[in-house]
Amino acid sequence: MLQTNDHWFEEFFNAIYQFTGILDARGNVIKANRAVLKLTGLSQNQVFGQPLWRIPWSALTRQNRQILKRTVNQAMHGISARHELEIRKRGYPEMIIDLSIKPIFDEAGVLQIIIAEGRDVTELKHTSEALFQSEARFKTIFEKAGIGIMIKNVEGKIVDCNPAFLAMLGYSTADLLQRNSQEITHPLDRSVSRKLFNALVNGKRRSSYIEKRYLSKDGEVVWCRVTASVVDGPEGQVQYVIGMVENFSAQKQIEVELMEMQKHIMLGREAERLRLAQDLHDGPLQEIIGISYQIGALKNALTDEANREQLQFAQIALQQLTKSVRAICGELRPPTLIPFGLEKTILSHVEQAKISHPELNIEVNLADDSQSLSEPLRIVLFRIYQEAFNNIVRHAQAANVWVRLWLTEEQASMEIQDDGIGFTLPNRWISLARQGHLGLVGAMERVGEIGGSFEIITAPGQGTQIRAIVPLKGEISRDLAIGEEV
Repeated sequence: MLQTNDHWFEEFFNAIYQFTGILDARGNVIKANRAVLKLTGLSQNQVFGQPLWRIPWSALTRQNRQILKRTVNQAMHGISARHELEIRKRGYPEMIIDLSIKPIFDEAGVLQIIIAEGRDVTELKHTSEALFQSEARFKTIFEKAGIGIMIKNVEGKIVDCNPAFLAMLGYSTADLLQRNSQEITHPLDRSVSRKLFNALVNGKRRSSYIEKRYLSKDGEVVWCRVTASVVDGPEGQVQYVIGMVENFSAQKQIEVELMEMQKHIMLGREAERLRLAQDLHDGPLQEIIGISYQIGALKNALTDEANREQLQFAQIALQQLTKSVRAICGELRPPTLIPFGLEKTILSHVEQAKISHPELNIEVNLADDSQSLSEPLRIVLFRIYQEAFNNIVRHAQAANVWVRLWLTEEQASMEIQDDGIGFTLPNRWISLARQGHLGLVGAMERVGEIGGSFEIITAPGQGTQIRAIVPLKGEISRDLAIGEEV
């Protein structure tokens, strides 16, 4: 089923005609659709893992890269943004790309991914400029434009709108003329729409951009991107406000489905771990224990000492195998994590680690979380600890390990530190994976999935410190991008 969903998503994603990319919470490219790859001439491997502003596309100027970096950083802090990029490819006419960067949050308000959408607006840009140059040309464009156009007076009443806008919402001209645009705006978006409109008519700004919801005639919600500009009268006062309205309900649905898919993948991984742990416990582990008992009974029935000794060795080996399988089950899904909390689970793991790795001195300082952390958050934090500890065992050659957990009302913080050999931290996460530090990459991905921050402090010969900070409370959903100058 998962493979089918992946195939469907791949085909759907590549069918989008706009230049669309998915970034992780740190601004690194996870995936680019076919339109992006065709435009840039790059492969998926060339862009994967790269910060958006560093992709190796020669058509991006230094100024473009600075805009991309600034815009992505805004999105990482929960702010949607929009900019126009002038692209000059050798041998091709100048292209203007309307770039929209938007953070995507889960139901708890935690940043999961960032959606970057670009549209070739070269023709639209020229069209918009032509609107103010000729009334006749404006009328032609107004009637034939594929996107909605709405004209309002300074009182907010609709004085004209084009066929595309009417078709978008299912109204007739008579339905809308002289009605206030607030009447067809979703109630949740009316306040912010009014503030932007007032700023335009009062001369505080010349243009604005908003993503808002309209209500169609049959009551359906229609998500639109609205770029508004003022038209001055003969004496320089604002006379009209023209809105260019684009229906992006389909893209909004993609965002929702991407969010849902990300959630299902994360839950599916944990469910698979739990199923595997249960299967190991109920199947092979019970069979091994049964065979051990049978060997014990057979050993007691034998009189030949040599045979008894051989059976004794086999029984010891099976007992060791039983311990190993139990340990694997515990690594897949610790039985104490859900009922007793993160602190008790880490303490239990540390006790077992002290037995299996007596060369390590492990010190812990853990806050008592009891049931204060949600189940998904407990699982994520434990996996971070688990992967960091496994990395220490495999690579660090450490003598001492320190594990700390502390909680505030807003966030949970975890540190795992060792005094091992350390390593040179590469500039890109993908390089960590290539060096074999897959546990650290996995921990980073888990933190990113719940909108937290992940930091590694290390240097050759100076040990390694890993710090993960995750939010406990989600922020208010940011469905609107308000007040953006265009």
